Amino acid sequence: MSTRFTYQTVPVADRRTGSAVKIFYRDAGDKDAPVVLLLHGFPTSSHQYRGLINRLADKYRVIAPDLPGFGFSEAPDAKSYEYSFDHLTEVIESFTDVLGLTRYALYVFDYGAPVGFRLAVSRPERVAALISQNGNAYEEGLSDGWNPIRAYWQKPTEENRANLRAFLKSETTLFQYTHGESDTSLIAPESYTLDQHFLDRPGNDEIQLDLFADYKTNITAYPRFQEYFRKYHPPALAVWGKNDPFFLPKGAEAFRRDMPDAEIHFVDAGHFPLEAHLEEVARIIRAFLARTLDTAQGTALFGDLKANVPKEAKALLDNLGSVFGFIPNLGYAIAVEPAVLSAYITILQSLGATSLDPVAQQVALVAASRANAADYGVAVHATLAAKVGAPADVVEVLRNGGPLADPKLEAVRRFADAIASNRTQVSDSDVNALKAAGYDCRAAIAIALAAAGKTLVNTVAHLSKVKIDAGFERVPKTEPAK
Repeated sequence: MSTRFTYQTVPVADRRTGSAVKIFYRDAGDKDAPVVLLLHGFPTSSHQYRGLINRLADKYRVIAPDLPGFGFSEAPDAKSYEYSFDHLTEVIESFTDVLGLTRYALYVFDYGAPVGFRLAVSRPERVAALISQNGNAYEEGLSDGWNPIRAYWQKPTEENRANLRAFLKSETTLFQYTHGESDTSLIAPESYTLDQHFLDRPGNDEIQLDLFADYKTNITAYPRFQEYFRKYHPPALAVWGKNDPFFLPKGAEAFRRDMPDAEIHFVDAGHFPLEAHLEEVARIIRAFLARTLDTAQGTALFGDLKANVPKEAKALLDNLGSVFGFIPNLGYAIAVEPAVLSAYITILQSLGATSLDPVAQQVALVAASRANAADYGVAVHATLAAKVGAPADVVEVLRNGGPLADPKLEAVRRFADAIASNRTQVSDSDVNALKAAGYDCRAAIAIALAAAGKTLVNTVAHLSKVKIDAGFERVPKTEPAK
């Protein structure tokens, strides 16, 4: 099914000026789907989210506006229009009213963070979940890269203001995209080129300098943001480019001070991780949104699983219990339709009779589960891989992701991932890699069986939202006795 994408401009009432400001926005996905609102940062626009929108809009309605003065939105002259973060927030709040957005997951980055956090403080009931991607709310998150701007806050002289023009140069824009990235060839040149085009528009320099000056109000507002975190505890995710020259990892870690359950993920990236690490970040975000934004699933769909096990499934569940030493939570979910549980057990038994060795079978099952963003499946089969003799380093990679050092196992992982990620249409490159590792068509079909089985039960895992059993969690290392 194709995803609906539109690019629109809408007039938004500006309560300060009494007139309207034209706001450009990207809108993708079904109108009745849960909403994800994306707020961009400096020096970019909603264009920075072009890849992420593609990764989310098959399941959610994704809306990404350009702030006034940025991208394709109207940029009133700074001489007659106040460019402050309070004002930007008021306009975006009115924008959400125009579009009728009453509930959304809020995704913030850079400048989008102080705007989004103000929006959350103003209307906390509308925020279903909070995602911060290098979007700061704590003083320890600010690096020394802010020192020239701090100097302007302390002494707002013309000389200190002029010094900030270095942030508007093309080499600085390029630096923001490339710093901290190991492979800059992955960064599309249209990203920083488009940003610089908008920065170079007549009068835009004064807009940006005014916002640099006003950023100090965000520091003052940090306690208000933190009070909101403590009071409302929205489901929260911080996914951070750990090499960001402006916003330090400490800023991500600090969210747990006020929201102890916040999820924190670091990506080996700079200020714009979506440019070179889109797939990694998108998988983290999709998994988070599935746990927090999908309200029609889980208990709402399945009810109390253990209390409603059909009689026909009890023997099958007992068999699972004999294999694992306990009945997995996912077993109860599959058992609501006993014939499906029976079919899945048959798939696993058939996979065990194929030409794939036991470790390779688990590698294929983990790879398919990871491609399906199914943490439950990853945990189960990484655990089983250890039980059937996989080396500890292999098990660690299966749990954490990434390529395997063993070329045969890596070929299996790659092929299973290709099946699950590419809608069963693998490439000649995938086939040739499998053959080069010593496998034939029998192995290819066996891996397809593994991927098919995981498509089935990973779907059930997502629908039921079952918790990962303690028996499948990573076994903590014990400290030697002293």
